[in-house]
Amino acid sequence: MTWLDLGNSWRNLYLLSCMLTAFALGVLFAVHHLFAKRSRAACFLTGVAATPFVQYLWTLVMAVVWPGASKWVYIAVLPAVSGLYLAVLGILNLRQVPQLLRQGFDFLRRVCRFDKPALACLCFALCIIILLAPVCIRFCSSMNCLTLSGDAGEYMALAERYCNDRSLWHLLEKEELEGQFRGHNHFPSLELFMSYGLFHTGAEVGYPFDKPAVSGVGMLTLYTLAAFGALLLVLCREKKPYILLGVVLLNIIPNLYTSVAGAPRDIWRILALLLGVLYFAGLEAKTAGFWRNLGKSAVTLFACFVVMSAHVVCFVQLPFIVVAWVVWQWLSNLYEAKGQSGRVLLRSIMIALGGAVGTLIAFAGNLWCYLRWGQLSPWRLTTTFTDAPWYQQYLLQDYRIKETTTQLNFFEDVDSILYSHASPLGPWGFRVALMVLLGVLVALVVRRIRIRRQVEAMKAEQPMDGPVAVLLRTDETDNHLVETLLYAALIPLMTLAPMTGILDTGYYSFSGTFSMMPRYTLQWFLFAAAGVCAALAALSDLWPRLLGWLCQKLKKLPGENIQKALRTLPAWLCAALCLLGVVQGTKQTGYADSFYRTSRHVMESETMLLDNGFQERFAMLMALAEEVAEDEMILIPRSGYQYPLHGKGHILDANPIVPVMNLPLEEVPGELERMNVVMLATESDFWDNRYYPLSTLAQYLESLPEEQRVEYGGMRYYIVKPELAKTAQEWMKDHPAEEE
Repeated sequence: MTWLDLGNSWRNLYLLSCMLTAFALGVLFAVHHLFAKRSRAACFLTGVAATPFVQYLWTLVMAVVWPGASKWVYIAVLPAVSGLYLAVLGILNLRQVPQLLRQGFDFLRRVCRFDKPALACLCFALCIIILLAPVCIRFCSSMNCLTLSGDAGEYMALAERYCNDRSLWHLLEKEELEGQFRGHNHFPSLELFMSYGLFHTGAEVGYPFDKPAVSGVGMLTLYTLAAFGALLLVLCREKKPYILLGVVLLNIIPNLYTSVAGAPRDIWRILALLLGVLYFAGLEAKTAGFWRNLGKSAVTLFACFVVMSAHVVCFVQLPFIVVAWVVWQWLSNLYEAKGQSGRVLLRSIMIALGGAVGTLIAFAGNLWCYLRWGQLSPWRLTTTFTDAPWYQQYLLQDYRIKETTTQLNFFEDVDSILYSHASPLGPWGFRVALMVLLGVLVALVVRRIRIRRQVEAMKAEQPMDGPVAVLLRTDETDNHLVETLLYAALIPLMTLAPMTGILDTGYYSFSGTFSMMPRYTLQWFLFAAAGVCAALAALSDLWPRLLGWLCQKLKKLPGENIQKALRTLPAWLCAALCLLGVVQGTKQTGYADSFYRTSRHVMESETMLLDNGFQERFAMLMALAEEVAEDEMILIPRSGYQYPLHGKGHILDANPIVPVMNLPLEEVPGELERMNVVMLATESDFWDNRYYPLSTLAQYLESLPEEQRVEYGGMRYYIVKPELAKTAQEWMKDHPAEEE
């Protein structure tokens, strides 16, 4: 039995647990109309997408209440409760089974009924799904995320440490004095989710039993797709062609493949923000009652804490989502003209304050770092300031001083901000959202003026010998349409705010950071795509009226066939955009960063298919680490190596370790001996292309004998201890690289 067989057996247990929990959560959300109240299908997908955050929260609760519990308590409670809920629900509704089956068949018939434009959209969407599904499935169980991304390896190592010592404080710790971890400023939500996956292993935690956790990281992509599908269902009001267009637009979202492949925390953040948008889409402030709205405020506090705990970048996205919701509630009530707009605004602000508290609680780690060092991120070099050339390169590469200090004028640099990687989705998403918002505001003003004129006319007809009250029933036909359009426009416009420069300060520039590091804006492109689809879906409703108005003005009706063709024009426009999306995402020239084109090698790479990339990369590192005593030190420039080292490494860039890079050359050997350093492990390209070669430490390491400078499997080892170098040479003789 190979390591892959062992890992896959535990992975299957984890997948069964996740599927049962996801299905139960989907049913729970659908039965109670949670989040997306007008679409049960959207509720179900939202429940499925919330599964990893429920698993994370469960691990967090256990870490606080009963950290030393058996791992079976950690992994068995959620699926057991899910199974019990489904069983009880089935028993209580046993008599309604025939009716539920009929409703299910009716639902399937509605889903499978397509007109010609929708059928064309379906064909293009299926093309994208067929091309991308194998890649997504491959990533869902591949160790590749731990070899491509340094961050993922560190998160996994932190999860492994929690599984071993059950100390939540070690995850929350910001000031790392040993130099083994960076002391992340974010809340360790992804690490707790990884811990939940690692508990689905054998007697030992970690490689090679870690396939469940790796599969969980990969499945974040599928959960994100479920959340995006739910958002499309809500904003497009279940209109199939426009939902299918959203599927096609996924292929032209810039940098999506890079984040899926190498930055799991990006997907974690995107999923959290999508769930936040879905939560606020179903939240209303129109009902009166102090205690009821106080309860909504408490739930909003909890929801914002969960979203904010995913990633520090959420701090400049989540508040604008909350502001968009407040404005949406107020403008929607103004459009309905029910005379409660002021009270609705106050209720919205009261509920939003709960969200602000939840956001600050999850952001507390960043605030502590700022009060402690004047920095929001603890892993930056806060105690070393030098004129050495390597430090200047560090500021440019790791500190990203150019990106974080470049301030852009939105109106002058709109192309560079929105046109990320030449994707047309950015500028068109902005234009459509702006046009929709302006259109809704014009409709609101016109409606309010008409209502006011009607009221004044009715008052004029009444005798003037006392006060007059007027009850006017307004047409509610378009209320839902306008509300949905307004939300679809406000979300991308409000979350665009950090990119406009309004938050820029001398300390940090968000406009420069978001434009030069496009992976931070991935969630915005998803919101923009959903907004474009929502605008087209609304156009399909308004188009027949506009067509009828034009026919009346022209006083000449076209033929019946021409009228029928004109009515379906928005749907055919949607089909044409689907075709354009497929062509734009797959053509050889022009936009070449589509998910499909950049992920082709996944299905062609033998390393990926056999899933042995992790072993090829880190086999020698793990073997040498076993020969290193507890009082000896392994230096590493990337925190991601901590997972194969089981947290035994010391990060070269960490504050307690980095002074060794700033010593005079003649003092370096003595300091390494004092620190009891036996080896420095790195990747060749990572070391050579960064600032490390400019340090005196690198000069000393390059002066070591040739047999103590080893290259194997893409890794480079500077072995300070001669005995360990002999062990490395013997290991390589037994494991020739060409045979792996």
